[in-house]
Amino acid sequence: MGMLFQTMYNVVDTWAAGKLSTEALAALSASFPVFFLIIAVASGCQAAANALVSHALGRQDEGAVEELAGQALFFAVWLSILFGVFGWWSAPHAFRLLGVEGESFDLALSYMRMIFWSTPFFVLGSTLNGLLSAHGDTRPFRNSLFIGMLLNIVLDLWFVFGGYGLPALGFPGIALSTMLIQMFSFFYMLWKAIQAGILPAKGITHLKPRMHVQRQLMGQGVPAMVNMLTIAAGIFVYTAFAAGISNEVLAAMGIAMRIEQMALLPGIGLNTAAMTLAGHSYGAGRLDRLRETLFTCLKIGLILWALGAAVVLLPGNFWMELFSDDLRVIQCGRQNLQIAMLSFYSYIILFTATSILQGLQRPMFAIWLGLYRQLLAPMLLIPVLMQRNDPPELGIWWGAFVSSWSGALITLVYLGWVWRRLRKELPAQSSNKPST
Repeated sequence: MGMLFQTMYNVVDTWAAGKLSTEALAALSASFPVFFLIIAVASGCQAAANALVSHALGRQDEGAVEELAGQALFFAVWLSILFGVFGWWSAPHAFRLLGVEGESFDLALSYMRMIFWSTPFFVLGSTLNGLLSAHGDTRPFRNSLFIGMLLNIVLDLWFVFGGYGLPALGFPGIALSTMLIQMFSFFYMLWKAIQAGILPAKGITHLKPRMHVQRQLMGQGVPAMVNMLTIAAGIFVYTAFAAGISNEVLAAMGIAMRIEQMALLPGIGLNTAAMTLAGHSYGAGRLDRLRETLFTCLKIGLILWALGAAVVLLPGNFWMELFSDDLRVIQCGRQNLQIAMLSFYSYIILFTATSILQGLQRPMFAIWLGLYRQLLAPMLLIPVLMQRNDPPELGIWWGAFVSSWSGALITLVYLGWVWRRLRKELPAQSSNKPST
């Protein structure tokens, strides 16, 4: 549910940009792969905190749980500052590399430089969510996303279009709204973590860096970050191909991506459950629960696929027309969505399996898979498919389809290999313990 609210948050931003101009929509689309630098760091910190703390809880090591909580927050602080500064500096170079020019370049740069100032709030909020999720409490994050969505509707309308004594800020108003909401989300998550008693009881003592714990967090967090960065790189590649055709195709891809998220992100929300339960089950030596976690997530994902495809495709052009009245943009976006819905279930398989591997403290596979799925396959396939399709943007959409499904099949083969290894590693009786 929380991820659904997050999707609606993004939809509101896209709607507001669409009401300004096609250039604003293109700028928001071009900003997405750069924005992913923040998402990557936040996801890495969240995954590291979740995987290590859930494993410690599974083996009932309360001392390690307390120490890891403090160290995870310290890890998030220094990493978010480092990447926030790097992102602020590198943003113009990234947009030039994407081929973004003119008004779209200026809008995208001003947007992302404001967003990078709020990097610590993004990352610390996600880390606190990782700690809470490891203890089985995902409601605070859901609530923060729901409140954030409501606030974003109000603030986007107010900041972008003005009113009540505030002049219209235009496109920068979207960034300002996001900054304020991330600040609120961090303080709300901090308050809920204090209420739940999951922060270290010794206070500042566990916030002092301990290198052996920081190395553990790096070992779990960095692969997750690199995996997310490969997704960013993949979006970068797709964005560059789309920008090379026209601003209309770039804007269409940005809108279609937001609409696709409406269907996909509730399924991605299964990741937190998969990672947490895999970590607990692995720590407790329970292969039966691990198997049940995988198949339950895949069954729920299949239902979400059917529902999501119906919501996205049955209304015809309604969703695209909600964001743009440009016929070229609407047509391109509709074609994108039709092919993307064929790829939907491959994402469920990919994200569920890699989350379980993260919970099993085997994060490195996601990096190699990401390099294949996000970079190697698209860069080899898309130029060929663009030449063979008319219009050429169909080559981009079909390239994503082939890359995602081939990646899903590779992942299932690897997961089967890991399962056979686990059956040898863990005591035979661990799979037969009674349910608690």
